[in-house]
Amino acid sequence: MNPLIRCFVPVVVSVAIVAVAGSARACPFCSAVSLTFAQEIAQSQAAVIAKLVEPPPAGALSPRAEGPLPKGKFEVVEVLKGADLVAEAGLTGGDPQPIETIMLEEKPVGMLFLLMGVEPPDLVWSSPVRVSDRAVAYIRKLGELPEKGPERLAFFQEHLEDEDETLARDAYDEFAIAPYADVRSIKEQMHPAKLLAWIEDPKVQANRRRLYATMLGVCGSKDDAERIEKLLAGTGLSPEQAEARSGLDALIACYVALEGPQALDLVDRLFLDRTSADGMPREVPFTETYAAVMALRFLGEESDLVPRDRVLASLRLLLEEPKLADLVIADLARWQDWSAVDTLVTLFKEAKADNIFVREPIVNYLRACPLPEAAAAVKELETIDPEAVRRAATLAGIAGLTASGTTAATPSGDEDDNAGPRGPNEPITAPAEGSPGSLAVAPVLGDDDATDDVPGRDASQPERETAATVSRRWKWLLWAAVVLAIAIVSRAAMRPVPAGDR
Repeated sequence: MNPLIRCFVPVVVSVAIVAVAGSARACPFCSAVSLTFAQEIAQSQAAVIAKLVEPPPAGALSPRAEGPLPKGKFEVVEVLKGADLVAEAGLTGGDPQPIETIMLEEKPVGMLFLLMGVEPPDLVWSSPVRVSDRAVAYIRKLGELPEKGPERLAFFQEHLEDEDETLARDAYDEFAIAPYADVRSIKEQMHPAKLLAWIEDPKVQANRRRLYATMLGVCGSKDDAERIEKLLAGTGLSPEQAEARSGLDALIACYVALEGPQALDLVDRLFLDRTSADGMPREVPFTETYAAVMALRFLGEESDLVPRDRVLASLRLLLEEPKLADLVIADLARWQDWSAVDTLVTLFKEAKADNIFVREPIVNYLRACPLPEAAAAVKELETIDPEAVRRAATLAGIAGLTASGTTAATPSGDEDDNAGPRGPNEPITAPAEGSPGSLAVAPVLGDDDATDDVPGRDASQPERETAATVSRRWKWLLWAAVVLAIAIVSRAAMRPVPAGDR
């Protein structure tokens, strides 16, 4: 990979994470698969349960069929939202008209579907979503639940791995978008034995296993930790059992949460330390190392589980592997671990073609460091590779610009830095502009994809624009800026690499 591209990738990831991160942390290892039923209904103006009364002509569903997209006709059975709009459209009451909407699958007459409409008075309807009788009862209850909090999650917990896959998927997605604090709040209502069985079941999807490991880390026991340890070690597992190691990042975090800080000794030995007991080099798959880093980032934020100093000790192990050091340099800076200045200066000087990309994050670490020796080191390193120092400033500017418009994810209750000395576990904040350490270091979250934001309403709806809507608009603008930056740097990457970087 071109060194310029390699150095840019971590920054793009950090910027993307900042751009989509909500003010409340979601389930740290979960990503929603799709919009939940509650989200879809919330962003619609009308929602109904309807019965299929006339499917599209059989020929219209053929892959070779020509003409307009096939439509089915539906009769309203129950109105979930927008009863007045549905009535005004003539879909209920005496002699109701059927709903006509695009239907791309052949289904039997009489089957129930969820339909959602927008743009009254002539409502435009969504594609039909097949729902069972149990799903209809489930959807009815959604309107009775609080918008957030433990009572809401307690309801969805009972539908995790439901026999109705539609409900299982929706329940998982509700957990994936819920704040982690809400997940922890239902500790006493969780079912550890059931969670462990799902974790060990190779047929369970990896994304769901991450959720169940996160939940088990909240409610499990030492005995559960022993079972998780066997999965982490991976020895003596059948091919089917080995499938249960997917979602390794959440499994590692679960194990440490249950076993305590001493569990990091095993994590170091299995996934981070490249030297065996006899002093010989050992191979560790990159995916496993990266999973461990993700788990450590989560643990670093949850300082009540493991002291941050212990987490940092594990992260520093990767500085001994020049090709992997870039994975953790930003974390060291964000958590103000300035003990690595000398090590990183040496890494910069000794960088070869296969790890030249480490130079940019090293420069940004040194710029964030308030120690005078760090500023002196930047001047020295600029004489060795001025292009790396220049690129570091450009990339840090992109990340800092994006981070300045967002709120860093910090534990609730943190006091302002001006109120007193910063504690060892408090997050890094940008010093005054122009002072040592004035570089903004973008926060790195444990969950790349999950966000607490609920997708916005249709722009055509005559409703007041909410703060969440404004926030989403800014996020899209930030994404556009990231894409533009990628294009610019990619163009620059096509130029010849300086001889000193080869």
